[in-house]
Amino acid sequence: MHSATAQLDDLLADAFSCGSASEALIASSEQKLGLLFGTTYRLFLSRFGASLLTGFELYGLPPETDPNQPPQWTSAVNATLRLRPDCLPKDSVQISHDGMDHGFFLKCSKTDPFFDGPVIEWGPRFEGEEVIAPNFIAFVARRLGR
Repeated sequence: MHSATAQLDDLLADAFSCGSASEALIASSEQKLGLLFGTTYRLFLSRFGASLLTGFELYGLPPETDPNQPPQWTSAVNATLRLRPDCLPKDSVQISHDGMDHGFFLKCSKTDPFFDGPVIEWGPRFEGEEVIAPNFIAFVARRLGR
């Protein structure tokens, strides 16, 4: 089996990414949300930051931009905080959206830094949530049709 780093590098080879997020930014983002990101999502953040791919976006931790300009990438922290406390699956961070009614959320732990939670789709089709991938890398592979 390929390492998580090799898998992400392969899956995101053609992505337009903002660049790596620092460990300090990742840690402060976790603190803001009161969650610990999954191991593979942390790896994604540290290598790619946030990414645009054909047909979908992976939310992450993009650099600050001019507030008078639209952002190129979506902040997972801002997207998650906009949905709290009423419209969000418990203990999760928003990592993508289908552009319609469904969001994709990574389940996180509040205490276990090695937890690599599943990705759920949240929206009216499921009257709540449905697990669609066992972890972040499997979610990216599924979205890319691999």
